[in-house]
Amino acid sequence: MQLRQPTAGSRLTHQPLDVMLEKRHTTNLDPLRLRDLPARKGSRPKTLRGPLHIQSGGHGDRKYVNQLVKDVLSWPLVETVPNSQDPTATIPIRFEPAAITLDSTPWISAREFARVLLGAPTIYLALPLVCAHWAIVQGWAEPHYLGSFGLVPAGTVVVYAPKDGEELRICYTLFSAAYCSALATNNQEAAIALPQMSSPSSAVA
Repeated sequence: MQLRQPTAGSRLTHQPLDVMLEKRHTTNLDPLRLRDLPARKGSRPKTLRGPLHIQSGGHGDRKYVNQLVKDVLSWPLVETVPNSQDPTATIPIRFEPAAITLDSTPWISAREFARVLLGAPTIYLALPLVCAHWAIVQGWAEPHYLGSFGLVPAGTVVVYAPKDGEELRICYTLFSAAYCSALATNNQEAAIALPQMSSPSSAVA
């Protein structure tokens, strides 16, 4: 799979795929394994564990979650969400029906590889098990409560909402891992889509 290289720049632009590739360039980070994921600084945010597993503290400025949602929804083959600007919405992030044909990929629900609650900012992500392992070990996520009951895929995690630009970079990497691993199991869609992934025009300071 050939991926385009990011354009160098002195300012953080939060280009989703470019940020992921930039991290790979500097750390040899494999988005499908994440073994070299850096350790998250500070204590883990507080969460309320239960059927509705939510992050209850340590969110930071919501602009980072909003930017993440906006960018990921612009990725190729990701389905448009009409209410993505509603600050109280639950945003399902899923592939278009024609993009995914296999049943072997773990989903939160049909075609859905991520979900974001905007009201109480909480990020759910369905990762391959090896990626979920490193995200948890390095402090970026915790296992979803329902995973222990088999009600969500084993690799489903609660990813802690980013508090700054560096944490947002890691979130892009984790989302890219979920996105790329799903597409990699579906014929040639990944090879076609990934080089065309658009870059947002705005930056988050």
